[in-house]
Amino acid sequence: MIDYQIEFLRLLEGIRTEFLIRLFEGITMLAEETLMIFAVVTLWFAVDKKIAQKLFFVTAFSLGVNGIIKNFVKMPRPFADGKVSCVREYTATGYSFPSGHTQNFATWSTLIAIKIKKLSVWIVTVVLILSVAFSRMFLGAHYPMDVIAGAILGVLFAVIGNSIYEKTADKNKLFLRALAIFTPFILWFVIFPNALYADFFKVYGMIAGTCLGINFEEKYAPLSYNVPIFKKVIRVVLGIIIALLFKSGLKTLFATDIVRLGLIFDAVRYFILLFIMVGLCSLMFKKMKI
Repeated sequence: MIDYQIEFLRLLEGIRTEFLIRLFEGITMLAEETLMIFAVVTLWFAVDKKIAQKLFFVTAFSLGVNGIIKNFVKMPRPFADGKVSCVREYTATGYSFPSGHTQNFATWSTLIAIKIKKLSVWIVTVVLILSVAFSRMFLGAHYPMDVIAGAILGVLFAVIGNSIYEKTADKNKLFLRALAIFTPFILWFVIFPNALYADFFKVYGMIAGTCLGINFEEKYAPLSYNVPIFKKVIRVVLGIIIALLFKSGLKTLFATDIVRLGLIFDAVRYFILLFIMVGLCSLMFKKMKI
């Protein structure tokens, strides 16, 4: 089966042009971390933190499961043996199956479609999911089976996760349950470290930081949306700037060549980043009266 998939990827590689490469690079970026930060920060600080919390939780849990599957299946990337070249290889982190980009985008885009409940939105969502999936193959980052599995898992997690989230009164318990589910895997991966496990540790840190941040925000600086639009814009701009600065700064601060320590640092720095964004930014906005 792998041979047939390699042949398909080689076919795609053969039709690459500068224009198509740039086009599918843009499409694949729809599923990357930076856009997700922009989307969650905008929702959280300017629209409705409850919607942002659900979007974040379900997507993070979906990616956590994606990481567990990847780290046990250990499917090498199609470009690992040199049979196919990869564009933007630095974004193809971790193992290959299932596709994290595809699953990530399928999860949060489906959640948005469920929320809006319009046929036109569903159509656009399906087209974009398929486009992201295709972009991962076109750029040489994944096999067809990777993106098919990622798309299916993403949609399933969105539908089931949305239902569970809506039926659970105490949302904090969901975050704590997710941490409880993922903790044994964190311990296992620390005992038997591998640099390709990094994405799972980041997700774990994000969930933990958000959980603590939500409790801090609710207790000390509950966000109000009854403010002028210009103040909401200031919140979003400041939030994005702070997120990008701390994301880059913490990465530099916690840099290490020791694999086990690096994995732990990945969890810690994303824990700090999300706590700052969810808890301390809200406190800052309160002090600034915005």
